[in-house]
Amino acid sequence: MNLRSYFESFLEILYPEKNTCFICDKYDKEIKDKYICCNCNKKLERLTGNLCKKCSKPINNDTTHLCNECKKDTKFFETVKSPLKYTGLVKKSIYDFKYYDKTYYYKLFGSILLDYMVNNNYMDFDLIIPIPLHKSKLRSRGYNQSELIAKFLSVKTNIKYSNCVKRIKKTNVQNQLSKIKRRQNIKNAFLLTNLHIINNKRILLIDDIYTTGSTINECSKLLIENGAHSVYGLTIARGE
Repeated sequence: MNLRSYFESFLEILYPEKNTCFICDKYDKEIKDKYICCNCNKKLERLTGNLCKKCSKPINNDTTHLCNECKKDTKFFETVKSPLKYTGLVKKSIYDFKYYDKTYYYKLFGSILLDYMVNNNYMDFDLIIPIPLHKSKLRSRGYNQSELIAKFLSVKTNIKYSNCVKRIKKTNVQNQLSKIKRRQNIKNAFLLTNLHIINNKRILLIDDIYTTGSTINECSKLLIENGAHSVYGLTIARGE
């Protein structure tokens, strides 16, 4: 059995039921590898309309196609894409994924992100890297939700996976801080463990939510300053 088959078989153990909606537990033979029924899928609010070309924040018509924050703040990533709005059922499902041991949700969100990547031609990457958790949080939670999704996408797209970015600073919870304090909180929080693997590579960072973008931007800064060609981001949802 090759590595890809082994990984897929291992992950299947986490949630083997077929054609069952992860959200409402409804059985429907049409669900297949989408992991969600039609009714629940309709409740996931999509991110549409005029969006900032850097961070995907909804904006009014603007000739620059940038939100006010991206006009004035330095962004080390090229762009961050998000298919969903961080609200309603999306918000609840991500919370359950992270804090209620629903590790199998990586399949649901991974499938949504994979469809987005394919449909929007967002595939031209050399390396997929998840935003890491600090070892203390990883030990407490037992898994990194971004890592599960990143591995899923790597398997499905054949884009190489790496966990070469480590979180070395135990930061405070970002969603409890102001934008300025988030930047201070995350500053110098990451360490790169393999310089060679990122050299001149187009990198896709995976995270669950984008709000102010402080975390992804700090990771992007580290990668760019150490030789990456360019950095892009992909998150499940875009917050306000």
